[in-house]
Amino acid sequence: MYLLLLGVAVLILVSLFLAGLYVALQKRNNEEETTPQIHHSGVYRLRRSPREALLAAKPSEKELQEHLETLATLQPSDRIALLQLWRDQTELNMRLIEEADLKEVRTFQIEIPAAQEEARRLFPEGTYVTRDQLGAHAQLIPPFHLGCRAALTPRNAWEMGDWKPLLPASEGKYAVPDWRTIAR
Repeated sequence: MYLLLLGVAVLILVSLFLAGLYVALQKRNNEEETTPQIHHSGVYRLRRSPREALLAAKPSEKELQEHLETLATLQPSDRIALLQLWRDQTELNMRLIEEADLKEVRTFQIEIPAAQEEARRLFPEGTYVTRDQLGAHAQLIPPFHLGCRAALTPRNAWEMGDWKPLLPASEGKYAVPDWRTIAR
C-alpha cells in the first residue's frame, strides 16, 4: 500500500516537472516578446510617438520653403538640400525615439557638431534629455534650425560619462535656437 502511494507521489512529481519544463520551453519559443503596457510597479504606461507634437512645435514644410525663398543669397539647389536635410534629420530622430521606446531607454544625449555654435551654446557637450522632456517639449527634438545635423543618442543612466541635465531657462520653457538661422 505504501509502495502504491509512493509510486503515485513520484508520478505526480514527474508530471509536474514535465509540465513546468513544457511551459518554460514554450515561453522561450515566443519570437517577439512585447513590452507590457503595465509596468512591473503596476503603473500603466502609454508610449506615444512625439510625431504629432513635433509637427505642432516645428515649422511646417511650407513655412520652411517660404522662408528659404526669401533668402536671395541661396541657390535653388541649396534650398532643396536644406529642406531635405531638415526632413532627414527629423525622421532620423523620430525613428530613434520610437526604437528607444521599445527598448525602454529613457535618456538621450544631444550630439551637436562643432560647427553649430548657437546650438552648442544652448546644449553644451554632454547635455542629456529624458524621454518625458521630449514628450512634453517636442521643440527639444532635433533639428533645431536649418542645416542642423544634431542628433539624439540613446544612453542608459548607468553609462559613465560627464552628463549635464537640460534645465528650463525660465518658467518651464527651454531655450532652443531660432529655426530660421542656417548652420553652414
